[in-house]
Amino acid sequence: MTVETIFQTAVGIAIAIGGWFFKRIFTLLDRGARKMNHLEVDMASLKSVVDETHQRLDRIEEKLDRLLER
Repeated sequence: MTVETIFQTAVGIAIAIGGWFFKRIFTLLDRGARKMNHLEVDMASLKSVVDETHQRLDRIEEKLDRLLER
């Protein structure tokens, strides 16, 4: 084998390994983006439940205040 063949083989292997790493990184980024989108949806639904609960508690508090005023 000549030095040129060894160099080309080493460069080819390095490119293949680099490609594998890039593919792995982008796969992990895509998976993380999907998880974040799912969490955003969950947070929005929880926020609406919390807001609804606060409104309900405010109404109960108002009713209690009216009862205590009597």
